[in-house]
Amino acid sequence: MLEFVKQSKKRKLYCILGILYLLCIIFVANDAWLYSTPIAKLTKVETSVSGEETGTRGTKEKKYKQNIQGVILNGENKGKTISFTNEYTYTGMMKQPYHRGDKVLLNGTSKRMGSGIRGLKRDTELMILVGFLMFVLITIAGRQGALTIVTVIFNVAVFAIGFWKAGDTSNVLEMCSRLVILFAVITLVGLNGIHKKTWAALFTTLIVLVMIMGIFDVVIHHAEDLDYSTMEYLGSIENPDEIFHAEILISGLGAIMDVAVAIAASLSEIVEKKPEVTFLELFKSGREIGYDIMGTMINVLLFVFGCGLIPMCLIRMNNDVSLITIIKLHIPCELCRFLVESIGIVLAIPISILVTSVMIKVPRMFRRQKKARKVQGEEKC
Repeated sequence: MLEFVKQSKKRKLYCILGILYLLCIIFVANDAWLYSTPIAKLTKVETSVSGEETGTRGTKEKKYKQNIQGVILNGENKGKTISFTNEYTYTGMMKQPYHRGDKVLLNGTSKRMGSGIRGLKRDTELMILVGFLMFVLITIAGRQGALTIVTVIFNVAVFAIGFWKAGDTSNVLEMCSRLVILFAVITLVGLNGIHKKTWAALFTTLIVLVMIMGIFDVVIHHAEDLDYSTMEYLGSIENPDEIFHAEILISGLGAIMDVAVAIAASLSEIVEKKPEVTFLELFKSGREIGYDIMGTMINVLLFVFGCGLIPMCLIRMNNDVSLITIIKLHIPCELCRFLVESIGIVLAIPISILVTSVMIKVPRMFRRQKKARKVQGEEKC
């Protein structure tokens, strides 16, 4: 096995990454000492049926009671045994069942163990998923996968720092407008480097974002305003329209960037391989590429918005609210966001073709003409 690994630098790298991945999982699985919240490992769980519960619509479901014992893993009470009970229903709507071997967060403090469970300690599972994603990205995509990880980390840091510095939501639209530019620059430059196709994709993204926000503002100005009361967690916020504008900006950024990058990279490669290609031929090629990705990207947006609506729709339909009523009264903001961003995807196709052609093809044409005139002048001499 060692000889097989030593035969290639890539194999050595993958082996090192795999070992680091396993070490990270082992560390996170034993990091209870880092928590101020008391953590217990369940050593004994006895489950019994305690009766039935009737729901608001007359439906019945079984209730279960668990007698649980566990050992404290951190804090001043480390090593002590704790006992408590847990009740849950068959659906697990309010509380969930626990099993022997689970590590749970208790509702106490570092000095007091508490008398119940706050929730499962899930950092190990999260580490497994995040680490596996990184490992797969690097092993399959290589350098590009590593750059993807770096750009994601930078974007998360920019997002966190931006909202931390803002402090409140008084200038959320202004803040998100700046963040969108940073996200676009970090993602495109980080993944594609400093090339003309990168700047073409960046300019296209920003132009399309400005256009769709302008279209949205014009429509809202000349039509009835949206009912922002259906937005979640508004509370006492006084500027829901700005928050919704910020949502459109950030949520539409990814899809528009994807279209812009795909077309810019493709047209750049065409010009590189066939410098004599005409502007019209380049436009037609870009249009065909855009047609191929437009439908899938719009459907991706639909699926992304739809998956978040499944619980809300099912709960309301279970209480005899029709789907038409849900669409009319409860999800107009989601529908509006989907439509605006779909318009952005469609607009990104011709704009990306024009911007990329101007930035890549036109300078080459001038250079060729200048070179041809120079050759003609030398021949005359």
